[in-house]
Amino acid sequence: MSLDPIREETLHAYVDNLLPPTERAECERHLLQNSDQQRRVEAYLLQRRLLKEAFEPILHEPVPEHLVSRPMGAHRVAWRRIAAVFAWIAIGAVLGWGVRDQQAPATISADAELVQRARVAHVIYAAETRRAVEVAASQEQDMIRWLSKRMNAAVRVPNLTEFGFEAMGGRLLPGSDGPACQLMYQNAAGKRLTIYLSRDASATKPVRFSDQETVHVVFWSDGTLAFAVSAELGREELARIAAIIARESRTRGG
Repeated sequence: MSLDPIREETLHAYVDNLLPPTERAECERHLLQNSDQQRRVEAYLLQRRLLKEAFEPILHEPVPEHLVSRPMGAHRVAWRRIAAVFAWIAIGAVLGWGVRDQQAPATISADAELVQRARVAHVIYAAETRRAVEVAASQEQDMIRWLSKRMNAAVRVPNLTEFGFEAMGGRLLPGSDGPACQLMYQNAAGKRLTIYLSRDASATKPVRFSDQETVHVVFWSDGTLAFAVSAELGREELARIAAIIARESRTRGG
């Protein structure tokens, strides 16, 4: 199989877990060296997850009584076609997300969702002027107690003043498997930085980067919480900020 570059149908076959083992391994090696196509795969995996969440309940809904009681006709045929479409969407989601016996797809999908949720939350709330945060930094202790209780983990507000960023406050957000939260900071120029936190009881994960357009994300996990820091900053500065956040999380019981 030629993977230079990987064809679109090959990427979809990889996401659907349809490649033979040798071709899958070759594809994974290529993805490790091609960040653009890796991000595309991550987006496909996340899309399947969201489709599954949106449409799977429809598969369990009973067929409306007025359609069941009618003889086979245009309306019943239409209903079955619609149900079939939803079924194939859900099946496709299961193929992409349900098969997790191989380590690489599971790692990609979990990281993709963390980064995507963090980036979307950053773009949405960093643009707000009046309601950028749910609880202001002036109520920091109350906010820490509230978020820590909802997250079932110690949430801290790192001091980032050495980088010119002051804490604005935070908010509770929905995560993939429970509550998540966002802490927001702003510098004198009005540029904002956010820290997205979600529960992650898996093994610790090293610091990694996800670069997309102007909003860059650095993310990692300490074995209790997953962290994703989003900002319009370069890698070097984000790495220094991440080091401070990780250090404060460890030394202050995060």
